Amino acid sequence: MRVNNSGFTLIELVIVIIILSAIGIATSSYITTGVSIYTDISERDKALNSTRFVMERLRREVLNALPNSLVVSADKKCLTFTPIIATSIYGYDFPISPVSASRANIAKVTLLNNETIKVNDRAVVYLLDASELTPALASSPRKLHAIESINNGTIIFKNNQNVSFTLSSPSKRLYIIRDTVQYCFSGNNLFFTKNTQARVLMANNINGEFEIALPTLQRNGLAKVTFMLNFDGQAVPIEQTLHVNNVP
Repeated sequence: MRVNNSGFTLIELVIVIIILSAIGIATSSYITTGVSIYTDISERDKALNSTRFVMERLRREVLNALPNSLVVSADKKCLTFTPIIATSIYGYDFPISPVSASRANIAKVTLLNNETIKVNDRAVVYLLDASELTPALASSPRKLHAIESINNGTIIFKNNQNVSFTLSSPSKRLYIIRDTVQYCFSGNNLFFTKNTQARVLMANNINGEFEIALPTLQRNGLAKVTFMLNFDGQAVPIEQTLHVNNVP
């Protein structure tokens, strides 16, 4: 009686192992490439989303910045400006130099961003340069003064003292301000600072610089920010133009 012994020879087993190894290498390479592409796309989306968030916040805040309050540092890494918390139009009896008064009539105050008027908020009239926010001599005529309150269309200045603003606004505009804010690129991060408070991280893995264009008779002031994103070692610039909505 003849027994039929069936099975694989050594050569067949070696061939199968080689084929399976080749398939495994190809599959592994395919998966690795796919994961790498997915990771790169995720990192790019994260960077772009972070940039979009910063761009929108900058747009909203600069839109309501005090006219002519924007300042860029010498290295173009920091943008400083003063947000407006309220606006109004002042009356004929407003204390414009050489007239002085402790209170005066204004139109209804328009508050921005759900703000409220607080003691020591400052009223500003016809600011033409950011340096005028901090005059060298407190006794000299100024373009801003601290206020105590606003009641029934009357602005009352701090301590009920007589004050006098340097120049009249051509449109009789009155702005009320409180804080100074700053955005700074440092390393590969963007930080936000209000007054002298600790800086807050706004976005990471991002770099860039700021520029400003002073207002002219034909347009308001402008600020331009250039974000530099790094994709696989290649710098990709994204530019944004920020418009100042208000005029002196």
